[in-house]
Amino acid sequence: MNSILILELGVGIVVSFTLLGIFIWAAKGGQFEDSKKMMDSPLFDSPEDLQRAYEEEQKIKEMRDKKAKEVDINTIK
Repeated sequence: MNSILILELGVGIVVSFTLLGIFIWAAKGGQFEDSKKMMDSPLFDSPEDLQRAYEEEQKIKEMRDKKAKEVDINTIK
């Protein structure tokens, strides 16, 4: 019984340190450094892309308003 617990504890520690090592290796390698790309991406958007995004937001807003009105009408009945 005790030998199984010790074995599980040992395997758990080895796996934990392995995953921690992989995470540190990835962090040092710049795997999670995407902030420059994220911050610079609006600079490369064309005016057409921005217009399309604005129109999509307007459509979503209109759909929400329409749905809210339908809900109001259904609650009145």
